[in-house]
Amino acid sequence: MGEEDYLKNFFTYLLSPVIAGIKPSSTITLTRGTKGLYNLWQSMGKKFLDEIGLKSINLREDEKSLVALVYNENALENTLSQECNLTFLEDIGYCREDNIDDLLSGLISRYKEVHCPHELGIFLGIPLEDVKAFMECTRENCLMCGYWKVYGDKEKATRIFNHYDKSKDIAMKGIMKGVTLNNIIYDIKENWYM
Repeated sequence: MGEEDYLKNFFTYLLSPVIAGIKPSSTITLTRGTKGLYNLWQSMGKKFLDEIGLKSINLREDEKSLVALVYNENALENTLSQECNLTFLEDIGYCREDNIDDLLSGLISRYKEVHCPHELGIFLGIPLEDVKAFMECTRENCLMCGYWKVYGDKEKATRIFNHYDKSKDIAMKGIMKGVTLNNIIYDIKENWYM
């Protein structure tokens, strides 16, 4: 498998919940020198994201690594426009009237101030009650751990986790069968809920 195919297959699998639109965004961390992914991402990442309809911003980059937020613009706008999320973000210093680009710029600024700000969870689609409970370092045990620590609605989180897993399963099966990337992307977007 060539480098470009490796990059595309790896990130199609990794980002399949975002491609499907069931997860608004994901962070990826690329360490310089690790399997060449950092260099591949720098040279081909934007083109690849354009091909699959996603966008990205760099949250942090230093001499060792790059942390990027890859997002589905529609899904992220829907998540960030929820009243409870807007109120929460406003309470911690974001401007309620900001558009998605302004909110992302605010996240980048916060990422520079705080190594990994808790509100990142909102951008990742984690339910507000779970973000707040995690922020408060509650002594309450989480109900389950999966893609995040669940403190609130366990059944809802289980459904979301299953959807994420289903989208990844579709991606992996397509990759293993040698299905074209366009068809894999189509299958992820159209069939994750089946």
